[in-house]
Amino acid sequence: MIIDIKFEENEQIVPYLGSRKITMDESPFLIFLATAGMCSAVYVKAFCHQREIPLDYINITQFMQYDPKLNLVTEINIKLDLNERFPEKYEAALKNVVALCPIKKHLDTPPQFNVSTDIKTEAVKE
Repeated sequence: MIIDIKFEENEQIVPYLGSRKITMDESPFLIFLATAGMCSAVYVKAFCHQREIPLDYINITQFMQYDPKLNLVTEINIKLDLNERFPEKYEAALKNVVALCPIKKHLDTPPQFNVSTDIKTEAVKE
């Protein structure tokens, strides 16, 4: 599965699955997966703004390996395609910036999920 992360009008960060925007109308799972690439894009955008590097010098693609037996994504790869005009001296720093994404950090060390229920009973009137 491939998700492309685009910088659109007003530098809005938008994920795409093929030609289709991933929106709240999509499955919660696709939205969850897209947040890894979108978080990376937020950090890339800030990095580029600080150095006055145009965002059109960068394309961000998120590749995911899916294991149908487990019904889980087993690997997420973020690829930064850099235009030839992107300053080469910043290539390693840009990779380091993407690693700061808190979504990635949470996936590296996932939280524990707990589910509870609470059945309310109405007071009996006498």
